[in-house]
Amino acid sequence: MNLVTVSLAVVVVILAFFLVQLIMRLHALVNRVNQLENRLNSQQVSINGLTAGAVGVDNRLRSIEARESAIEHRQESIENQQSQGEAPFGEAIRLVQQGATAERLVEELGLSQSEASLITMIHGGKQ
Repeated sequence: MNLVTVSLAVVVVILAFFLVQLIMRLHALVNRVNQLENRLNSQQVSINGLTAGAVGVDNRLRSIEARESAIEHRQESIENQQSQGEAPFGEAIRLVQQGATAERLVEELGLSQSEASLITMIHGGKQ
């Protein structure tokens, strides 16, 4: 064998060694890419689940807010009705606590006899 053949053989062996190293590195990189793709897919599934959950929470929150608004409106309506209808009773209770009689409540506030009697009985007035 001459020097050129030996040199060529050495170059081929070195190239084969580097080719094997490159193939091994390529396989490692392919495996890493596959791992990252799997991780990305898993995270996308998680994000999709979280997004769907957030939409559900948003819908439920809107429903709760609508119910709260309806309840608030209803409460205001009830309070308005009570404040319009309670004025004589509130005044009657105050008067009874100051010692007014049922007859006075009937005369001054226009309550019925049974209403005046009940208020004086409950709030400590005498008949």
